[in-house]
Amino acid sequence: MKPFIAADILLPAPQTDMGLWPALACDQFTSQPEYWQKAEALTQNAPSTLHITLPEAYLESPDVDGRIAAIHTAMADYRARVLTRGVHGFVYVERATQSGVRQGLVGAVDLEAYSYEKGSAPLVRPSENTIVERIPPRLAVRRGAPLETPHIMMLLDDAACGVVEPFAKKKAALEKLYDTELMLGGGHIAGWAVTDAADIAAVENAVAALGTQAAFDAKYPDAAGRA
Repeated sequence: MKPFIAADILLPAPQTDMGLWPALACDQFTSQPEYWQKAEALTQNAPSTLHITLPEAYLESPDVDGRIAAIHTAMADYRARVLTRGVHGFVYVERATQSGVRQGLVGAVDLEAYSYEKGSAPLVRPSENTIVERIPPRLAVRRGAPLETPHIMMLLDDAACGVVEPFAKKKAALEKLYDTELMLGGGHIAGWAVTDAADIAAVENAVAALGTQAAFDAKYPDAAGRA
């Protein structure tokens, strides 16, 4: 099983204001509705991923059904006229914040390797408890959605730094896809296309090797059966 694989990643047209297109992970600022109000005011007349995601702060709002309907409408609109570029592979990302630079790869996760059930020991697991009661609104967004717009960050147990970090050394040879400040003090983000077949295979195979059940069991012999 390859738990992390290349994906078809859509990107907005070159004329899109990239300072407004990215939205921070929507489980942040849950207790600060004023943040989301400011973000909505900034992006009111511009394409933004804020319009195709459901912030955690609104999961229990009285107008959640209307928000979900608006998300589906915006997704269809963006798919038709905004998301005119795309790459097949990964995107190497650098996110700069006050605490430093985070490196990562955008790709697809095989959900067959994931579980949030207590007592299970899957290769891909949540880092915190899953609140089942909060799943229905998220599921409603997914039903009939023409786009997948996840806002999750996954951590890779790669002590040798052999999967993500090599792309920092070769990014000058990669196509830069975006390079922009993030709204409302969110820092800075830049992304480069990883589309070479050899690079794609190297990432997929390296993650698969790190994620074999045998390798996991050897490293964490007492993990099975723990929540």
